[in-house]
Amino acid sequence: MGVPAGGWAAVAFHRGYLGVDGFFVLSGFVLAYGDPPRAVAAIPGFWARRLLRIYPIHLATILLLALLLGAAALAGLAPRDPARFDAAALWQHLLLLHGWGWADSWAWNYPSWSISSEWAGYLAFPLLLAVMLRLPASTAGLVVALGVAALAWLERSSPTGLNLSLQGPLWRFLPEFVAGIALCRAVRGSALPQRAGMLACAAVAVPVAVVWLPDTGVVAALALLILALAGAGLAGGRVLDRIPGLRVLGGLSYAFYMSFAVSEMLLAAALRAAGRRPPDQPLLYIAAMTAVTLVLALALSFGVERPALRLLRPRARLTAPA
Repeated sequence: MGVPAGGWAAVAFHRGYLGVDGFFVLSGFVLAYGDPPRAVAAIPGFWARRLLRIYPIHLATILLLALLLGAAALAGLAPRDPARFDAAALWQHLLLLHGWGWADSWAWNYPSWSISSEWAGYLAFPLLLAVMLRLPASTAGLVVALGVAALAWLERSSPTGLNLSLQGPLWRFLPEFVAGIALCRAVRGSALPQRAGMLACAAVAVPVAVVWLPDTGVVAALALLILALAGAGLAGGRVLDRIPGLRVLGGLSYAFYMSFAVSEMLLAAALRAAGRRPPDQPLLYIAAMTAVTLVLALALSFGVERPALRLLRPRARLTAPA
């Protein structure tokens, strides 16, 4: 893979969809690290906690879109893509089923396909974890390798690489989620070394993979980075805690991600009313999208997400959902 005319930044932007793959790996890792006893011993309670963690903002964004749609109807404006707000698609979103491979087009709060896939992972997690805990820690690396091999096969058989948000999201999600669980087993079982040099190698591997390797290589590099950061943390070096503001941004990340479609709908309507299109002024559009999405994320985080989190753990700090 060569570097296009836009340079390295253009490559990273073009392959930004792989960020969600890194999140899927991280999700399996964090759940296996933080919730093993309760997940296996009290499965309904685990499912209820995970649902309460993701569903309030998911529902809030759907309601916001419905309110915008209703306001537009009252103003005599029709949506540019009425099929996006199909009633059948709405039920899939409300039941968190739209990321299981049944959707055939973008609908409602379309970024939430990944949250739907995550919900499938939450449902399967107690069984996956129970199986992983019965395996020797030394086999964790083999499980990760099998996950990477599955992704490589999926990428080769897909015309869009791993960018399978509609065509096969669960096939994309499950190998990465299981690999994350296995990575946690490797760290806790000391099956892999926890050396400072691994962190430096991972920091170099990610940008190199983004520019030169196929999608599966990028996911493998992200998994290595997660493993290295976890190893550094267990060794007493909390690398990410030293970056100012990172914890705050992490706390807003879920609300920010879920606010994108609402912001896009608002700005698209405003631009159409002004007789402009986003491609006419891309930098201005990106800046406006970032600002509006951040405002919505703050409102959803403080008005919806944090109150729901207090029902889970009254004194818990807010973190991005695993």
